[in-house]
Amino acid sequence: MAKLTVPGYPGLLCLLPVIVAGQTTDSLPAPLPADSVTASRMDSSLVGPLFHNPPVAILNDRPFRVDFFVAFDDTALERVSLLLRKEASLTYREIPLEGEYNRYQHVLPADELTGSALNYYFLVDRKDYGVWAYPTGPDGSIQPFVIDLVPPTLEFFQKRYYE
Repeated sequence: MAKLTVPGYPGLLCLLPVIVAGQTTDSLPAPLPADSVTASRMDSSLVGPLFHNPPVAILNDRPFRVDFFVAFDDTALERVSLLLRKEASLTYREIPLEGEYNRYQHVLPADELTGSALNYYFLVDRKDYGVWAYPTGPDGSIQPFVIDLVPPTLEFFQKRYYE
């Protein structure tokens, strides 16, 4: 197991499973050279004070509720925002999120869910002028969620639940 400390949480320790290349299905792994053992790096979707579970797809004929969880003290937060854009648009629209007990949410009405995809990410502004974005990649850049907007057809439900 590889050990990783989480920035901002000095007492929190994450244990990463070590991925071993060339393992066999037998009970004993095959012998490996020392340079073939690698540990995967965790990104913001796995650790940290922000969390959102994106859907597989969004049905375009009904409202969609976006839930976002923030593990900061409410008194330390200035604003929590959802930034979203439709696939055809070039700019993001900022929507302030309202919430309590570290859960922030917004309901997108069905008439706003047009096009073929929806791109969105979250920004958290703190009173100490810190800004957090979610999701971010391993290099720290913002990597928005890209979710398909689909009609509620029988094929969609069969693919999702029976495949």
